[in-house]
Amino acid sequence: METYEIYLVKSVVSVTVLYLFYWFILRNEIHHQWNRLFLLGSLVISLLFPAFNFSVTSISPGTFINSIKPAIVNGYISTTESIRTHNTLSILSIIYISGAAFMVLRFLSNMAKILYLYLRFPKYRFRGFIAVVIDNKQSPFTFFNILFISNVDFESGIIDEMIVHERAHKEGHHSVDILLLEGLTIIQWFNPFVWMFAQSLKSEHEFYADNRVLLEGFDKVKYQKLLFEKCLGVAPLYLTSNFYNSLLKKRLKMMTMKKSSKMMKAKYLLSIPMLFITVFILTTSSSYGQDKKVYTDVDVPAVYKDGGMDGLSKLIQQNITYPESARKNNVSAKVYVQFVINENGKVSNVEIVRNDILNNLGKEVVVVGYSSDKNPEIDSKSVADLETEAIRVIWLLKDFEPAQKNGKKVKTQFTYPIYFVLEDKNK
Repeated sequence: METYEIYLVKSVVSVTVLYLFYWFILRNEIHHQWNRLFLLGSLVISLLFPAFNFSVTSISPGTFINSIKPAIVNGYISTTESIRTHNTLSILSIIYISGAAFMVLRFLSNMAKILYLYLRFPKYRFRGFIAVVIDNKQSPFTFFNILFISNVDFESGIIDEMIVHERAHKEGHHSVDILLLEGLTIIQWFNPFVWMFAQSLKSEHEFYADNRVLLEGFDKVKYQKLLFEKCLGVAPLYLTSNFYNSLLKKRLKMMTMKKSSKMMKAKYLLSIPMLFITVFILTTSSSYGQDKKVYTDVDVPAVYKDGGMDGLSKLIQQNITYPESARKNNVSAKVYVQFVINENGKVSNVEIVRNDILNNLGKEVVVVGYSSDKNPEIDSKSVADLETEAIRVIWLLKDFEPAQKNGKKVKTQFTYPIYFVLEDKNK
């Protein structure tokens, strides 16, 4: 499994486990700021820490690195074929990119609507806000320190509860949470638990703001009546913090709940080690408890399952391309890619360990392309593109039969030389 796939699996599992903890343990508690912090912490942990791995892998001393004979590619690769092959996307990639693009457009569309309202209607300094007075029955909502409010509410002046509610959103920096959630939703739009996280966090915002109104001494019954009245207004934009919220029944229920006692404290104390345990699991290698050494003097070498080393060379031949930048700048090189085959026969730790720039045409040709001119100057981007292509094609390798040492499956290391050599088009 490739690195990005491992990251996605860890991230999705983390989001699922932490959200289920919130749903079953914390969801009905009324300490909404603590709930908010737990949800935000869970999202950060789930999206950041899967990228880290603190396990240490060492090379066994006194051994040599296995070197595989390079694959030989006969024939020529035209510029058009190279570009077409290199830019071929899998169906899953197309689906993911299409979904992410749609979410970006959705986000930009809603930002444009907010900007339109801000530019279209008159603005006033009002009780610590920039108030945008809209000529419809829009339910009040805030975006950072901007309060969008209907002209009826603004002119009536009887809106103290609404102002306290919206000020709670502003002072709590809830707009920052919403933008963060929007960014994460764009990245993981396919993950249903990210959407559930977003809905729950926005609900905690509303519960907190409602509680602030009651703490200010406003009458509960009158405030609940006001919430019902505002349900008849125009629904606000989803990117904003708003006085009206579709979870009205839940909000009314939260206003009647009393603080729980020792059980509540135990739940929140339990949430802290839950977060730390998740971080530990995410940052611990999946090979924990196994031999972390990388052996190169093995008893039984690793073998490519799909046709042995000939099959490996065949896959490289079918998928390697000559980067266009290197072709245009007449850059040829030998690129040495080093990678590890782990105990499960998977490719990992792919990196470039050396590259030799070629000034003359070599006899052993792995990737053949036409040289566009005879420019002897070496372009650093071209060399980088060669290295990137070499790494890309190694990640395409399928499973190996893992190497064995003293009867046990172990990690083993290989170095694969890939020759990028240009030939004169006219030959």
